[in-house]
Amino acid sequence: MLMLGAVLVIPVIAGPRAKGPVSKIYVAEAQGETIIQSGEKVFNARQAIAFDAPGTVIETGENARNAFVYSNGTGMYVDRGSRVEINRFVQEPFRSDRMDMETEPSISQSSVHIPRGFVSVCTSNLVAGTAMTYSTPLAFINIRGGKVAIQSSPNETVVYLLEGDVTVRAGEQDPGGIVLRPGERMVIRRGLPGQPPAITVGPIVRPMMQTLIDRSTIADNARKTVTFEVIERIARKGVDNPAGEPPVSDLHGEQPSTANIASSGAALLGAAEVSATEVDAVQEIVARPTVPAQLPTNLVVSLASLIPAGR
Repeated sequence: MLMLGAVLVIPVIAGPRAKGPVSKIYVAEAQGETIIQSGEKVFNARQAIAFDAPGTVIETGENARNAFVYSNGTGMYVDRGSRVEINRFVQEPFRSDRMDMETEPSISQSSVHIPRGFVSVCTSNLVAGTAMTYSTPLAFINIRGGKVAIQSSPNETVVYLLEGDVTVRAGEQDPGGIVLRPGERMVIRRGLPGQPPAITVGPIVRPMMQTLIDRSTIADNARKTVTFEVIERIARKGVDNPAGEPPVSDLHGEQPSTANIASSGAALLGAAEVSATEVDAVQEIVARPTVPAQLPTNLVVSLASLIPAGR
């Protein structure tokens, strides 16, 4: 007789993945007129403010020059007449044992679209698992670290690589893409209706190289003007900031309050009702401008000032 035994399979369900705090973007330099839309707020860019990055749209005027820093330590220069759409930027919880401020504080996933204009990106040392994608109407650029510039218009995209590692795909029909080497540029021009785009890869021309270096330097210097930390938000006791300088103010120059702590906690946890314990666990990213150490002032006293008058 054939005996059939029943086998009970118990699925192993992984615990919920820790959700990181809402990622931020910081204005390191603001010149000219630049409009920023972050959530339901629309405001003019001004230096030394930080705001939520996901869903933000940046529009620069004709005389504008701006530098931003993402809360993963990546700097971005945005030239005049540009539009930058931060479709997605999420970070895992910051590593508690982080020591190297030049290294990304946690794994991040970002997707940024540039319909028009010019941006220069200078990354921190990205950690394994991070994905950074910039797109234009004609290209998808996968940045794995380094210094890259992107010039975008409806009919042409130019990607410049100064250093690092990037792969450029010419539209969705290009599954593999082309890996650029430092010092190369890739030009993608829109093809005729029904035709694929025209692609050219070659060295960056010398006159353009200096311009790229200058703009990349602005993005790199911006990275060094700010650091990002995570603080615990305590709904019943207010915000307990770590020792040191206070965090950068928000869009309206206000410090976090108990009221918006609870609301931000609900938004982060994605629940209609949040208990006090849950809100207690919510973390917030704050930007702290780096202040250079002040050198001691050496006072020079002349011998004449030490001799009494009349002698």
